[in-house]
Amino acid sequence: MSNMRNRIAVIICWVLLILSHSGNSQQYPIFTQYMFNGLVLNPAYTGSHESMAFTAATRSQWTDLKGAPQTEIFTVHSPIKFSRSSAGAFFTLDQLGVTRQSMFYGTYAYRFPVSKRGKISIGGQVGVTYYQTNYSDLNIVSPDNIDPTFQENNRRYLPNVGIGAYYYDDRLYVGLASPTILGNKLNKDNFLVLATQKRHYFLTAGYVFDLNENLKLKPNLLLKWVENGAFQYDINANLLIRQAVWVGISYRMNDSVDALFGWNINKQFAVGYSYGYPINALESFLTGTHELSLNYRLKRNRKIIQSPRYF
Repeated sequence: MSNMRNRIAVIICWVLLILSHSGNSQQYPIFTQYMFNGLVLNPAYTGSHESMAFTAATRSQWTDLKGAPQTEIFTVHSPIKFSRSSAGAFFTLDQLGVTRQSMFYGTYAYRFPVSKRGKISIGGQVGVTYYQTNYSDLNIVSPDNIDPTFQENNRRYLPNVGIGAYYYDDRLYVGLASPTILGNKLNKDNFLVLATQKRHYFLTAGYVFDLNENLKLKPNLLLKWVENGAFQYDINANLLIRQAVWVGISYRMNDSVDALFGWNINKQFAVGYSYGYPINALESFLTGTHELSLNYRLKRNRKIIQSPRYF
């Protein structure tokens, strides 16, 4: 048992060091159910529900490990009456070990029709991330020989901006965005490795196919690329049963296989859950990932609420 604990401790240390100090790590929060809440990935998603929409979600990775990743999110967005503009905001809290970042951003999008059913949206966002690393909370193996770096805590406000484009109609969506453009420093210049915020690029796409009057199939694709860093893809297929129940499966490159379930309780309220099983090199040490989401559309008029929402 002690050997197992030691191995887990080593894994956690490496993960914390890589994700806290490497400039090429995945610094932006990602959710398995991105296809139902695209606002965090793309500001041009703002207003695409055609009514005021609220989403709350929580994601817990590797739940048996102390200091494992934990992410919460809340979003709201809405069209602006009598205009083609839309506005929104989102807040995320992302924690990993001794590192914690709180993000608050406002979003804006201008949407214009390009066909009878299709619209193109161009959007932007501006906000700040409060980034903190509590090195003093680490358990040092050799307390008599402590690097002074680990006796300091890091606190930084990181302003940033993002841009995006999004096409959607009643069956298809395609989006491209870079939500963080500025390369802020995450730590001090005298640290062992100088970490900076990197630009993240997200390409999303999905389409709804009619299988019969009671079944619809919606495949989704998410491509993620970090500047000078990693590329990753996420492929998904969801089946909608009688316009009420979603069941699906996802594969995230070199990371996990996920099962998804959703329930459209009524025209306005929906709930979703996903479970991810790790398939990377550490799968024998890691437990699964749980994700829960709640979506609510504020009733504005009967016509809009009657129209189905597939993404």
